[in-house]
Amino acid sequence: MIDKVRLNPFAYEMGFRGDVFITLLNGIGVIAGVLVLYGLIARFMGVEALGEFLLVRRITFPLMGILLVGMTTGLPYYVSRLGDNAYGSAALLLFGLLTLPLISLASVALHYGVLSGFPHTLALPFFIFAVGYALQFLVYGLFRGHLNILGANLLQLIGTGLIPVGLFFLLYRRGIPSLLMAFGLGTLILSGLAGIIKLRDGWSGVDGRKIAQLLVYGVQRVPSSLAFFILLGGVPLLILSSTSKAEIAFVNSGISLIRLFMVVVGPLGVVLLPRLSKALAADQKARIIDGLEALVKTTFLVGVTLAIFLSINSEALMRVWLGSESTAGADIVALIVLALPFYLLMAVLRAPIDAASVRGYNSLIYGAAALALLTIFYGLKLAGVDSTVAGAISFIGGHMTGSVASLYYTYKFYGINITSPWYLMTVLGMVTFSIILVCSINALVSGLLSLLLGGITLLLALGLLFMKSRSAWIVDFRSLVTTR
Repeated sequence: MIDKVRLNPFAYEMGFRGDVFITLLNGIGVIAGVLVLYGLIARFMGVEALGEFLLVRRITFPLMGILLVGMTTGLPYYVSRLGDNAYGSAALLLFGLLTLPLISLASVALHYGVLSGFPHTLALPFFIFAVGYALQFLVYGLFRGHLNILGANLLQLIGTGLIPVGLFFLLYRRGIPSLLMAFGLGTLILSGLAGIIKLRDGWSGVDGRKIAQLLVYGVQRVPSSLAFFILLGGVPLLILSSTSKAEIAFVNSGISLIRLFMVVVGPLGVVLLPRLSKALAADQKARIIDGLEALVKTTFLVGVTLAIFLSINSEALMRVWLGSESTAGADIVALIVLALPFYLLMAVLRAPIDAASVRGYNSLIYGAAALALLTIFYGLKLAGVDSTVAGAISFIGGHMTGSVASLYYTYKFYGINITSPWYLMTVLGMVTFSIILVCSINALVSGLLSLLLGGITLLLALGLLFMKSRSAWIVDFRSLVTTR
């Protein structure tokens, strides 16, 4: 008889290689869906409408760690270690007691103008949108804890990539508020059904001890979530009252472009946190260090390469993606995307640092990054720099600070160091190659063709490097992605 578990994607568990592969496919799918959605909004409804949509999205997603009181990390941490589904029921109870009131409070504050320039008509859409995606994040964390990465990815792909694009064609004439509410309701229904399927055996197991454990672990990570909100949502809010909606749309588009790559790299954290937590609990740290170092080095190298490609091609990218001919807007995006390698490093290292200790070290890391962002922004403003440019530079500076702090704690916990001369020479060589290649292609062709040729050539070059190189860390990376 065919194993019924294998027929149920919300119960089926794969090995590490399968998890990485499926998260990569999911990342590509979600990126495609989100890129298409942004392009549709800009072309059918205008850049200002896109600015409104991205404003709500930019506030909502970075707030998730705060709204869910750290359960996005605590739930996979405890479920993977103890295999107890009752933690999911405890998390659902906390969702009703804490998350919903927090979202309600935020919505009321937005309605009464706590953020200068935020349209009060978007307060109710924000509430529905935030509730839907908060539940998705919660159920996503439950699937992570059970190492059911296939189910987690399907939930994200459908809720974040497919539902919004499908609903757009039905409702775009009704305006951004209606779209936001429809997106929120769609993912709320999807996540609710998936959560019921996953929690069917754990409803009766809720107890005060499990709730307390989730709260203690999660509350220590709330400061990092607040700092994370400042890192990703702070710049658009800091410039909200002094720039146009179109300029905010370009700033948000640049940040969203960076965030999209989190969909590819971020799920590695989805895979790593429960597995690292389980390995560390079994005192098996030594066997994971080589693979983790290879992952960190790969992330930074690929991030630098992509940042160069996107920055040089920002004008063509804005024209193809959003239909925009704004040179000033493209220049802002070109600056913002230079933060990509630092953003990706922070994303990849967050899970290993959380797995290494119950203490909230990421709160220190993200707090330092947020403080750096605010300091750089206001320092540049005092020096007379334009708000939008100051925001873009502070965005880079904040993430650079956070990545350095993340690398310090990774070295402290795992002994991982990426400053070896041979590795740095590899990065410098790839940077030089990328600049020469992209500029040469752009001198011959332009627009969509230059994006395609440059992107495909760089991917082939990276693929050749990782398939043929005999550097120890690349050999370790190949072993990592081919090990079940």
